[in-house]
Amino acid sequence: MDLLPKVFRTEGDMTKFDPDKIFNSIIKETGMNEGDAKHITELVVRRIISSGIKFLSGPHIREIVCSILSENHFEQERKIYTRIGMPVMDYEAILEKGAEIETEILINPEKIHHIAANQLAEEYTLLRILNDEESKAHLYGDLYIHQLKYFDSRPYQVCWDPRIILKNGIPPLKGWNLSSKTGPAINLNEAVIQLANWLGMMQTELCGIQNLDFINIFLAPYAKGLSKNEIKRDIKHLIHQLSHLAMMTSKNVLKVSLYCIPLLLKELEKVSAISLNGNYKGVYSDYTEESLNIFTALSEIFIEGDYNKNKFVYPKHIVIFNEKLLEDFATNYETLFDGIRTYHYPRFINSNSDWFMNKISKITSNAYINQGILQKVSLNLPRYAYLGKNEDKFMEVLSDKLKLCFGILNKKYKIIEKRLKTKHLPLLSGNITDQSIFPMENQELCIGFVGLNETVKKLTNLELHQSSEAFNYGRKIVLKLKELCDEESVISSKNYRLIEGSSNKAMQRFIRLDLIHFPKETKSFITQEKRSYTNSAHFSVNSNLKLEDRLIQQGEFQSIIQNGVLDIISMSKYDIETNDLKNILKYAVKNSKIICLKFIP
Repeated sequence: MDLLPKVFRTEGDMTKFDPDKIFNSIIKETGMNEGDAKHITELVVRRIISSGIKFLSGPHIREIVCSILSENHFEQERKIYTRIGMPVMDYEAILEKGAEIETEILINPEKIHHIAANQLAEEYTLLRILNDEESKAHLYGDLYIHQLKYFDSRPYQVCWDPRIILKNGIPPLKGWNLSSKTGPAINLNEAVIQLANWLGMMQTELCGIQNLDFINIFLAPYAKGLSKNEIKRDIKHLIHQLSHLAMMTSKNVLKVSLYCIPLLLKELEKVSAISLNGNYKGVYSDYTEESLNIFTALSEIFIEGDYNKNKFVYPKHIVIFNEKLLEDFATNYETLFDGIRTYHYPRFINSNSDWFMNKISKITSNAYINQGILQKVSLNLPRYAYLGKNEDKFMEVLSDKLKLCFGILNKKYKIIEKRLKTKHLPLLSGNITDQSIFPMENQELCIGFVGLNETVKKLTNLELHQSSEAFNYGRKIVLKLKELCDEESVISSKNYRLIEGSSNKAMQRFIRLDLIHFPKETKSFITQEKRSYTNSAHFSVNSNLKLEDRLIQQGEFQSIIQNGVLDIISMSKYDIETNDLKNILKYAVKNSKIICLKFIP
């Protein structure tokens, strides 16, 4: 024992080296049998003595143990026994200049802690939660686990029914005593402040977008008797507060979408209206004028921008449309059209789509429906084409990777179930009267995908838009994905859904790793202007489809996917003038299955 140095402890004192502590920790943490644990401990002691080390600490000893575990082929045990975190120099780099991947992000003390914690959480998920095959699939670029840093702790996103706050105040939970409780709002200004504060509170338990459904309808009773200027003033408070709340977290923006419609939904006409102090007063059809006034105020605020005339990045402005709405509220939509070239607002949702009809069917009663996404995983379709080399083999690879996704998503489901049970998600695990605020049966496990266009080009030599055969083959792939998701939903009694949207991070990661592993195949899809795969089932930016044909064909994919869909139309590419937008939207409703459209300059 005289040959062994003392050990410096994090508590600040020194203690004698004790091999039994290593032996016991190996058994406790890895489950290794006593014989193997004794052998590893002996090797550690010999290594320390032979090296002549003069200083030891707990982390240092753990590094030596992990090295010896690897040398003796106990790789799974090493993964369990290892430390997680980041090298000292990496942390120092963040302190001095910010993380390179976050160059567009405001760096503040909260963000610094956020970046460091993210790496720890990601390593934990890859080492401890996912198996080797699942971890490698993400690390090598076969698939992408969105928001991996929150995989072990938070759901992805939620669409809130605003009535939970309007009726109950914040927090709206029964028996809540962990912070102060406010009663229901007594006026419009207090109502919007409570809604904004609720979304800010929930950002501590969610990692993605939060949506507020039909905000102008549900706030309409609070606008009774107010002038248009008073309404606009209070709604502006909502927009600005949602922007400012992000500064209280480690995020640049609080990702929120506000759904609105100029006409009262007929499904809500006879639903009891929540008004001042959370009391029921009439039905929502009694407040059509106020609902329209809030709709108009939202439109004007988004178009005007903030105090410096800058656009609001968030919240997103989501507007419902159909042929009748475009005619009956022509002036309101023309106001929106005028702002598109400057602020890119809003996104338009087709109310005739199956997706929208399914959405409103869930919020027509006095019950609160909060539906969301627990997790999203995206598939790297072009890589499967590189691996498969032909259509049959591609489908085999696709099925195998999709099974991996199901396994990953099922693990996330179990984690969130556990976090709700143990109250590690204190708000989401609460109840409103007799209802759970976050019913697991309403949450979805989503599969996204990247590069359908490149995949079809690799397997058929033609892009999606270049022939009916290529288009139909792409459609066949998406239908197969949906079919497999539907089958797994029945088998597991969970909601597996195909989702269109991926993320720039996923697309950039896929292309970067494919350039390493499949350089010859990948380089054929890279140009000076375009250095990523095409998102989801979108057509190439170079496609020469007429706008009418594009809407019809893109709508075919949107009708299959049904979740998170968006088609972005360049006004300059199609030589679209502002006064053309109304007819384009009418055409989309009448002739296509388009769900969501966004116009950009």
